Amino acid sequence: MREVFIGREKELADLNELYAQNKFQLFVLYGRRRVGKTTLLNEFCKDKNSIFYSAEQSNEKLNLEKFSALVFHFYNETNIEPFSSWTNALSYIEERQKGKKLVLVIDEFPYLVKKNKALLSEFQHLIDHKLKNGNLFVVLCGSYMGFMEREVLGAKSPLFGRRTGQLHMKPFDYQTSIKLLDGFSDEDKLKFYGAFGGTPLYLQQIQSDENFEENINRAFLKVTSYLYEEPLLLLRQEVQEPGVYSAIIEAIAGGYTKANEISTKIGEDSAKCLKYIRTLCEVGILYRETPFGEKEFSRKTIYGISDFMFRFWYRYVFTNRTLIETGARKAVWSRKIQPDYHNYMGLAFEKICMDYLCTQNAKGELPILFTAIGRWWGTNPATRNQVGIDLIANDGRDYLIGECKWRNEKLDLAVLQDLKAKADVFSRNRERTWFVLFSKSGFTEAVIHEAENNDHILLVGLEQLMDV
Repeated sequence: MREVFIGREKELADLNELYAQNKFQLFVLYGRRRVGKTTLLNEFCKDKNSIFYSAEQSNEKLNLEKFSALVFHFYNETNIEPFSSWTNALSYIEERQKGKKLVLVIDEFPYLVKKNKALLSEFQHLIDHKLKNGNLFVVLCGSYMGFMEREVLGAKSPLFGRRTGQLHMKPFDYQTSIKLLDGFSDEDKLKFYGAFGGTPLYLQQIQSDENFEENINRAFLKVTSYLYEEPLLLLRQEVQEPGVYSAIIEAIAGGYTKANEISTKIGEDSAKCLKYIRTLCEVGILYRETPFGEKEFSRKTIYGISDFMFRFWYRYVFTNRTLIETGARKAVWSRKIQPDYHNYMGLAFEKICMDYLCTQNAKGELPILFTAIGRWWGTNPATRNQVGIDLIANDGRDYLIGECKWRNEKLDLAVLQDLKAKADVFSRNRERTWFVLFSKSGFTEAVIHEAENNDHILLVGLEQLMDV
């Protein structure tokens, strides 16, 4: 494994660019747990005067005492009473700095606000009347994404309009993740991404001297391994009733993706279940999805698991814990994971292909510059059959319609013909429609010949996916 900080160079450069400006900064950084926020901030603070405080899930008095101790240590002060309020604490820092630069990081900021609802207004007053004319670089960081977007960044927040920058930090896409996986075949790199996702800390668990099977056995199927308890430990940090939330994630991993299906599967009231689902979306574990082109709150809305490590764990580990804990982990691999992993990779491959298209779109290397991309499922009006389209993108007029095949055989002409038939649901104008075919195992001669004679057909194999 390479240095984990790889992939965050742009974010670090953006922070340093803001730091170079001689003025007050209020930077809001948020993203789900384990995504690397603290690593980025530690790297940013490395060569700067800084105070870095990680708030705890205790009361305000204890947090203020610990913050006070950190501040007094920074200024080499002893035998001073702890600050009585955050206003006093930040005012003290501002006065001691006398216009000199200092990075002040408050990590897990939501913990403080939940214990003191007036804190946001305190910060607003401080910024408006004291801090804005100074040279502090304040970073408010949090893992509860819904809270950060609503209470810190939202239009109704007292801090609205005070921030000078923000970053929603996300897991690595497959393109960055595979850079951490030297020594593996292209196919294995994508298989690893499908199991470990793009969270840097999870990718660190992969050992380059072991093959895919050995890595899965050690990282997921060993009761002492880091990832064996990770999803449940994370849930306990985030929610009050981890058992119900865990049941919801397990149901989705098992293919129950609509709200009514999930509530029926776990035996909970639908309204209560939906409330829990929304919480899981807010902390970044689940996502909601509607068919491309439909309203946000369509009846066809489905839910998925955002993090591939969670998806893998709930599909293969959680349901087989009794077997694993009674010594049957090799059987879990050979009878549960290995025969099914090909099917499991289908959805992961779609995500990989979507990331590829977004990258190519940003470079301007596609026939259209799309402004929307997604998946679509529904009824084909011509055939009355239920159909799905893996990828669909458009720029308002022109369409790019794709099919993704994670198969061991080459993609044949029948797939292209089927895709064209499904595309008629959206566009019958072939001059304004492009077809893109993704295949793990390449293409038949007939498909290659068709693409050579039609510039509205794009073929993307494993080699192109990896060459990013």
